[in-house]
Amino acid sequence: MQAFTAGAVAVLVGYVSSVAIVWQALQSVGASTSQAAMALGALSAGQGLLSLWLSVKHKTPLLFAWSTPGAAVLMTSENADFSVALGAFLFAAMLGMTLSLFKGLSWVMRLIPVPLASALLAGVLLRLAMDSLSKGLHESLLWPVLSLWFVYFLVRRFWPSSAMMFVLALAICWSWWFQHDNIATAGANAETIKDLARASVSDIDQAWQWTAPRFEWSVLLGIGFPLFLVTLTGQNMAGLAAIKSFGYQSNPDRLLFAASLASALAALFGGHALNLAAITASICLGPQAAERPEDRWKASAWAGALYLLLACFALSVIRILAWMNPVLVLSLASIALIGSMTAALQQAYQEKDMAQNFPQTLCLLVVLSGVNIAGLGAAFWGLCFGMLAMLVQNSKKGPE
Repeated sequence: MQAFTAGAVAVLVGYVSSVAIVWQALQSVGASTSQAAMALGALSAGQGLLSLWLSVKHKTPLLFAWSTPGAAVLMTSENADFSVALGAFLFAAMLGMTLSLFKGLSWVMRLIPVPLASALLAGVLLRLAMDSLSKGLHESLLWPVLSLWFVYFLVRRFWPSSAMMFVLALAICWSWWFQHDNIATAGANAETIKDLARASVSDIDQAWQWTAPRFEWSVLLGIGFPLFLVTLTGQNMAGLAAIKSFGYQSNPDRLLFAASLASALAALFGGHALNLAAITASICLGPQAAERPEDRWKASAWAGALYLLLACFALSVIRILAWMNPVLVLSLASIALIGSMTAALQQAYQEKDMAQNFPQTLCLLVVLSGVNIAGLGAAFWGLCFGMLAMLVQNSKKGPE
């Protein structure tokens, strides 16, 4: 039950927190309602199949997701031809497969020490927690958010394995109450989700009219290459850092190849990109998924099975999730990730000599800043600055 709950929370958080962004991004590149619905189904099927198959095969919690940073890239695009966008999606997937065949990602990940990878993960998770608290602790949502935290700490005191199940049930009850009494609750993606929920079921009848991809160099370089880059640096590297920080072994290039191959297949049906999950994966990697690390793969396997189920009813599921309050979902994610945050911070600051922890602190601060330079996110730059500080620090030691 503990593993199933963790997997269900990971799926819920993954869907509700970013489905509106993906939907809006697909429409930004010319997708109709029916094409966007099919794309969501393809992405859900891809991440579900990868998560279930690879988690069971390797007995390691491996969770995949659609590329949210990649969706943000699409939203800034001025392309209005969906068939050309499909060509860019395929191009990005091919770049990922090419990099994996040359074992480029394994070489990069071998250079990243575990403490620095843990600091990167801690920064990503802490940003989510800070965001949820800043949005939740105001007048309209103060008591609902506080009640989630109170129930978690109370139930965790007596039934640790059931705590998240109670919190999930309470979040659903609060969301139902808000909708039942027509209480307006602000959320970044609330209006987009409502628009999505109003989409007619009859639109799906047109979804099976397959669109052939077309290739234009300007779009390949303007959308395809940035999509590949931000998916690699903003999602895959962060996901690998999460896996590494919890002590699990993985082959980065094989995982990248699997995600890129699935992305290429999803692109034929409108999906933009798939990658290793980072934040939702931490729900399945931490102690909240199972007490014993060797049992935590069951959580990501359950998540994969649920994603496959959701893929069959993509648009209908989105209608059901539309009334879930996005701020409460964000708070739910923060609570589910407490164990992962604590473990990541402990792993990052395991060095007894505090002076040696400067690179981790610098990485953590840059990630928390949310800086975006040259289109690359805070996770990438936090890693770069942390690595640079570590190289300078180690160079000063000199020979023993």
